[in-house]
Amino acid sequence: MTVQSTTDFDYKPATAGLMLFLRYVNNKPAEGTGIQQLASQGHNLLGSELPLEFLKYQVGYQINLIGSYPTDTDIVPSAIFVAAFAVLMFLHLGIFIVNCSRHHFFWVSLGWVFYCILRCLGFGLRIPFGKDVTRVPTGIASEVLLILPSIVLVSFNLILAQRIFTWRHPVGGSRKLFWSFMITLYVLVLGIIGMTIACAAIPYIHFLSEGVYDSYLKVVQASSVLILAYSLTAISLIGLAYFFKPTRKDENLYTYQPWWIESFRPTYFVKKGAVYDAEETFMKRNHNHRHAIRVIAATHHHYNMVEGLTNQRGDLSHNYSLGLIAITTLFIFVGSLCRLIVCFQNRYTRDQSPLCKPVAMYILWGLMEVIINVLYIVGRVDLRFYRPDILPAKVRAIITAQQSIEQSDASSEFERYSSEEEITDSESSEGFDLTPGARKEGFVKDAKELESDDDEDFHF
Repeated sequence: MTVQSTTDFDYKPATAGLMLFLRYVNNKPAEGTGIQQLASQGHNLLGSELPLEFLKYQVGYQINLIGSYPTDTDIVPSAIFVAAFAVLMFLHLGIFIVNCSRHHFFWVSLGWVFYCILRCLGFGLRIPFGKDVTRVPTGIASEVLLILPSIVLVSFNLILAQRIFTWRHPVGGSRKLFWSFMITLYVLVLGIIGMTIACAAIPYIHFLSEGVYDSYLKVVQASSVLILAYSLTAISLIGLAYFFKPTRKDENLYTYQPWWIESFRPTYFVKKGAVYDAEETFMKRNHNHRHAIRVIAATHHHYNMVEGLTNQRGDLSHNYSLGLIAITTLFIFVGSLCRLIVCFQNRYTRDQSPLCKPVAMYILWGLMEVIINVLYIVGRVDLRFYRPDILPAKVRAIITAQQSIEQSDASSEFERYSSEEEITDSESSEGFDLTPGARKEGFVKDAKELESDDDEDFHF
């Protein structure tokens, strides 16, 4: 049965008496717990359609939430955001399919597709829940699927920030210690998500005593604090990347950047097969070059960028990528902060603050996250944060000679000529193709110049 749109949760004395009777029957649990069982008992006592008085009483004593509990007025806005996120899902999926057809694999796009599906389900389940608030399992699923996508979005932002960190600090960003820390962080977040879901859902399903219910609420508050802190990890990682300057090892280490990306325009896609052409060039390089650290493109311009293998970091200070992460992190942070405030208010729905109104939820989890996805799509994050794929096994398996800056042993053969002006024809026939008049130091100089030319071939 639909609860009509109202902020009036007043009830008649008879309703209070019936609710008190049901509480004593169930060993007097905390007010607001076990709504699923109460709905079942109410149907057994009063029939398939519960009176509005019963619903107003029970909804009024539920814990306050962002967006509150849906009513008949929530059906239309929920349907609008279902359609909006469905369109965004198809845009993300379309970009991913076109990229795959050109052998440009940016797997985070699939993550955003998954995120949009969660958003569609969250708003979509709010529609039947608004029509009948006694559908407690539907309401729990809707609430969980409205909270979860924001955490997923933070995780993908953190992946993008991690790629910026690795670009600026390729030595530290590629270490096992750094990767172990990041993976541990993701695992901890999974634990926080599970804890949040369990502690938010159980009070609706089971009757709890006052003490146990209070413990569950404190766990939800703690998880909201952790989620708020987690929402700032992406911008914090970027801050660390720029607070600590690259070391000499970072500056000397060669990185493999996607030089074939020519533009970040919304309508641009890489040339078909460009990735494979780039991979083939490594067959002519030194063996250790094939294990260079894979990073994102240095800048949105290309005047500071050397094709392929380079130890030039370029200049990311004017790159829109930093702005994208900053704006999206700010939007997500505001939503997490508002949820934290609501959790710590710890009020019944009948006493909820304006922050719990449905319009606040539609702005924080609807409009602002639509803007975030539009920025991702128009800003072509799939190009800005693309990291080249690992080289094929056939390329990595090739063993070629390593370049060396050490002087060749062949130069020692010329020690005995140090006091002579010329090298005779018989001496040059022993393997040294030298013209008459060449001195020892001239040979070494020419050899270094040849070595320098070879280096340029390898650097591109």
